[in-house]
Amino acid sequence: MNKTEIDQKYLKILDGIRAKVRYFYSISNRNDLIMLYEVDEEKIYSYIYSEFLLGLNERSQKLLEMQFGDAQKSNGIVVFIRDEENEIFKSYIV
Repeated sequence: MNKTEIDQKYLKILDGIRAKVRYFYSISNRNDLIMLYEVDEEKIYSYIYSEFLLGLNERSQKLLEMQFGDAQKSNGIVVFIRDEENEIFKSYIV
């Protein structure tokens, strides 16, 4: 698969889980969550932003800090998609 095909695959997955992500986020009554979708398990997990951030390397921390700030400004949610089988770990704002 080329980069465009990979992006399309994960955007399609994201479209399929968007409503559930928004629902789980809304019932948490928190505004500092990161959502993680595990492709292999087909499960959605939520993590507190500050704790999730600590588990990332320095480069990823800086990227997440910017992305989380953008999400907060636009009332969005940062969603990570992890696909262990294909070694993919990508983030999006929904």
